[in-house]
Amino acid sequence: MKNILKSFLVSAATAMCLSSVSAEDLKIASVNMEMLFNEFHMTKKVQAQVKVDQERIQKDNASRLEHIRGLQSEIEKLSKQRGDATISDKKRLEIERQIKLKVSEGNAADNERRQWLQRQSKALGEQTGEEQRAILENIQSKIADYAREQDFDVIVDQSSRSATRTPVFAFIKDKYDVTAELLKDLNKDAPVQPAATE
Repeated sequence: MKNILKSFLVSAATAMCLSSVSAEDLKIASVNMEMLFNEFHMTKKVQAQVKVDQERIQKDNASRLEHIRGLQSEIEKLSKQRGDATISDKKRLEIERQIKLKVSEGNAADNERRQWLQRQSKALGEQTGEEQRAILENIQSKIADYAREQDFDVIVDQSSRSATRTPVFAFIKDKYDVTAELLKDLNKDAPVQPAATE
């Protein structure tokens, strides 16, 4: 419902802009917001950091799982000892007590691991979301500045989709596309990548 309302509001706002200016005087441009976002050096920096954080989380999770597997292995060894017919009843009771402690420790460790993984994933998702919003605000600001400098009345997003995933704008001539100019401006401060060595 929200997506349908959002698409309607975008279309209505565009229609109002277009109706308030005669067709001859209207200066229109288009951008591909999806491309601007994906090719912006700040987006790539955030994506690279997300990858590093995901790998760290996976490594820590693997370490925790290894500890749990170690406990399972100890439980299996103790269970075999308990099945030995030559051991005393006293020894068997002691082994059973150790098994219960190891099972309890393993369950607690696995519950803690699951909660930790959930917290880490949530925190990473929230952090990434905040950084992506900041990037989109930066891009939007650049577009607004560009529109004022070039005296555009409207700049539409050619990558926008309706609630049914169809393009909001059915057709836009390539000559109105200013994505390349904006992308060049957005990436003018990008750090220089080291040359690949053979």
